[in-house]
Amino acid sequence: MLKLLFVILFACFSYSSYAVDCPAAKVVHLQVEQDKVLVLLENQNWHLVGFFSSVWTEKMYSALLAAQMANNRVVIRYPDGFDCSGYNLQVAPLAVRTFPQY
Repeated sequence: MLKLLFVILFACFSYSSYAVDCPAAKVVHLQVEQDKVLVLLENQNWHLVGFFSSVWTEKMYSALLAAQMANNRVVIRYPDGFDCSGYNLQVAPLAVRTFPQY
């Protein structure tokens, strides 16, 4: 049991330490193409949300669309080494987090 707990804690630590959270920003544009979804956040560049072949793309698109409609900010988490200010349509995000407007 102790080994299982150690493995779970190690996996959580590893996941969070090898990721980049782009700065919280509002969704300016969402672009749905034939095979993928793109997002443009305030003061950032175009990024890939995902390809429709992934089951997570529609869920992330839904969260981003809801945040855009509510004028809320989002944080998108990408793999370690991702440049949030760069133009990147190849690397899919690991997570999307929404923040309520205060």
